[in-house]
Formats: sequence, structure tokens, C-alpha cells
Amino acid sequence: MAEVTVFVDDVVLGRLPPLCVKEGVPTGDHLTVRDASGGPGFGAAWLLVLLGPIGWIVLLYLSLAGGGGVTGRLPFSEFAYRRLVVAQRMQNVWIVAAIVVGLLALLGLAIHSRASEAAAVALGVATVGAVIKVALQTRQVRRAEVQLVLDASRRWVTIRGVHPDFAAAVADRPTESSDV
Repeated sequence: MAEVTVFVDDVVLGRLPPLCVKEGVPTGDHLTVRDASGGPGFGAAWLLVLLGPIGWIVLLYLSLAGGGGVTGRLPFSEFAYRRLVVAQRMQNVWIVAAIVVGLLALLGLAIHSRASEAAAVALGVATVGAVIKVALQTRQVRRAEVQLVLDASRRWVTIRGVHPDFAAAVADRPTESSDV
């Protein structure tokens, strides 16, 4: 996959070549994408839930604070969109599976019988497998997505994870300054 840097207005207004950013095929469809760095950054913020009401208040504040990112309209084919949705759904399924199996393993340890401890060990191994599958599925989601990165001047956006044909089409199009 390639990356391309464009003027922020072109992304916000959707003034990009009508080629799917992921597939490089002609498309009239668009997908609204938000700059990941513009949000509050919830990477490990979910751990605030464990702090009780104070953590919940901080988490609520972070979610409402928003950020100074950019939201843009990118040409995205229906096939690429469906692949993204399927990858995200499968990631969610494996996250739920890892949580459920992990909780069952903990329950097996809490019962204190020889059979439940053996089941807990088996469920613990299954939990590790599910967590590995979550990591692999997260990789699939990242491959199906594109990332917007706003530069420090807030005038340029780098679109990462684009198809080489889309990057070439962006590079080949005339710029507004050459029209003058």
C-alpha cells in the first residue's frame, strides 16, 4: 500500500480522483473517514472504567472533548467498504469471544474443584488463542482501512494505506496553482 499527501480542502470536500482509495478501481461512492490523531486517543483509556466513578467521569470528558482532527470524504468502492465492515465485525466477534471465554476460565478457577480447574486451564488456553485471533483480526481491519494524518500546519493531509493506482492518479492531476 502507498500513501499520498493532499491539500486538506481536497479531502474535506471530497475533491479527489474518482478511484477507490483501496482498490484503485473507478467508483462514485464515498466513505467519510476521520483523522485518528484528532480524537481523544482511547488506546488504553478503557482502563479508566476500572477506576470507578472518577474514571467514568474522566472517560466521559475524553469522549466529549473531541479533537482538532479532520474528517474527509474519500472515494471508496462498495467492495472495499464491505471488506472493511466484515473485518470490523469479525474483530468484534473475537473480542467478545475472548472476554466470554476468559470469564468462564476465571469462573472455573473460582469453583475450586479438580474438574473445574482442568476446565479453567483449557479455557485459559482458549482465551490466549482468542486474544491472538483478535490481534490478527485487528491487522486485517488496519489493512482494510485508510488513515488520515493531519500535518502540523493543518494544511496538508497524508492518506495512508491507499492503492498505488489512486496515489498515481492524485500525483497526475493538475494542481490549482498550475491553473493560474
